Amino acid sequence: MSERDLDRPAPLLVHVDEVPSAPVRDEEGWHGLDIRFLVGEERGGVRSACLFRTLFPAGAAHRPHRHPRADEVLYVVRGRATVGAEGEEREVPAGTAQFVPAGAVHWLRNQGAETVEVVGAYLGVGSLAEAGYEPVPEVEG
Repeated sequence: MSERDLDRPAPLLVHVDEVPSAPVRDEEGWHGLDIRFLVGEERGGVRSACLFRTLFPAGAAHRPHRHPRADEVLYVVRGRATVGAEGEEREVPAGTAQFVPAGAVHWLRNQGAETVEVVGAYLGVGSLAEAGYEPVPEVEG
């Protein structure tokens, strides 16, 4: 067996219902949402990506923030989300993907009545801690 084989994580199969909701806090910008980190350093020993699923019930929001050490990809599975990045905001339907480069300020809100479901990943890192998380104060208007 090569040294690379010893470092490589084993294949992983996980269902979202097997993963507990992460203990995120409103005062850090995570308002009313359910985020579950499905694949990453903690679950699967994966260091190259951190995959998550987030549910945004009506009124839930992930307020402006940035990840200084990782790009992020988001995909809206269901519902209509209000997404923003670097001062621009738009409402998007299910089937929309968003790429957010490392360090870019971004956010997501559910302003509708239907739950919004998003699948996303931090790239090149195995956890939110590695990606870095910095809340950014919201600007009125």
